[in-house]
Amino acid sequence: MLVMLAYDVPEQRHQTFLRKEFERVGGQRVQYSIYLFRGEPHECERIIRYMRRAARQIPGDIRLFPMEESIWDAQIVIAEIAANTQRVATLQKFVIVWD
Repeated sequence: MLVMLAYDVPEQRHQTFLRKEFERVGGQRVQYSIYLFRGEPHECERIIRYMRRAARQIPGDIRLFPMEESIWDAQIVIAEIAANTQRVATLQKFVIVWD
């Protein structure tokens, strides 16, 4: 199972806080403000509970998307920035790139 964190918050200190908290519990950065955690269903539930508490007082748009791996695997990457090509290689277990 996967949990994706996506956020759009106005203050950089809150962005940094969300990033650090999600990475601290095992999440990995996929894009600028999109992070992914892969784990067993009980681990994903724990991450959701934790991030709900951690982000409770932060203003902005903060979303957690629990999903099956098949949903993530079905994504279509239309375009990517050349500088991210190396990052995609490290995220190969998460991302399918369509040429």
